[in-house]
Amino acid sequence: MDVFTALFREISRALSPDLPKDLGDLNSHLDFVLPKVIPYGEDLRETHFWLDKRWKEIRDEEGFHEALLHIFGQNGQYMLSLDGNLENGTWQQLGEENALILQMGVKKELFDLRFLNKEFMVLTKHGDQARKGLPRFILLAHEPITRGRRGEALDWRNMMEKMFNVWRENSLSIWAWIFFLFLLGAILYASF
Repeated sequence: MDVFTALFREISRALSPDLPKDLGDLNSHLDFVLPKVIPYGEDLRETHFWLDKRWKEIRDEEGFHEALLHIFGQNGQYMLSLDGNLENGTWQQLGEENALILQMGVKKELFDLRFLNKEFMVLTKHGDQARKGLPRFILLAHEPITRGRRGEALDWRNMMEKMFNVWRENSLSIWAWIFFLFLLGAILYASF
């Protein structure tokens, strides 16, 4: 990353609001963040964003400490890893829709894509999952971004901050540059 890109990101973050601290659980955070980042997302046709990657499932459950990885391979191969124990299945895109059918054994499930970029994939299982007491969203993060600088596992709040940064870095970019150029011009004008 060059100096100008880092400076640009810092200016953009300084001009944008913070992620509110009182949103509550993961579902509430996603309700807040998703409408902001969806314009910067991709769809399932752009397979280079999601195939052959290790997608770690992020949950906000206190007792959930397992490493749950989803791997979508070429030709419909799907693997689910629970702490390194693999189960094989298949995936299939539902027509031209941004929807996936996942099959493990005889069980088939339909998921709608809510957001996708190189770092995040957010799915919703079709139907009213909240009424059943189940999570409304499945948040998957590309495994390398789930670790901090010292290799420690980041929690779901850190992942929400990273997802919020997608909006921060894209939405105010032109305003950040205008502000930066105005400030630079004012400094240069004042120095003469």
